[in-house]
Amino acid sequence: MECKNCGAEVGIEYRLCPYCRTEIEHTNNTQANNSQPVIVVQNVLNNQNADPNAFNNSFDPLAALSSPKSKTVALMLSIFLGYLGIHRFYVGKVGSAILYFLTAGLFCFGWIYDIIKIASGTFSDGRGLTLTK
Repeated sequence: MECKNCGAEVGIEYRLCPYCRTEIEHTNNTQANNSQPVIVVQNVLNNQNADPNAFNNSFDPLAALSSPKSKTVALMLSIFLGYLGIHRFYVGKVGSAILYFLTAGLFCFGWIYDIIKIASGTFSDGRGLTLTK
């Protein structure tokens, strides 16, 4: 599916565009009894072929607002290579990553700050989405 706002290709499992956070309209060619579009959601995580005419209750709308980057990987990169800004390259914050690389993690203060932010779950990626996985 394609987001009508930003034009990004979005999977059918999302209710909100992960790039611009616009609500995605899931429709198919069949219409419900009241002539409203039928919501189509498939359980991609369990690889089940869900009924396309029924809403899948296991869908987590907050998952569309989280980053596809791994919190665990970011934390490990931050702990071991954070003074070089490698964790910031990983999440897409290239400008600050170069700054960390040139200043040894902003003189180690930024490095320690990022470790705490990642471990507490408040660190975000380059698009502003929180790392949760």
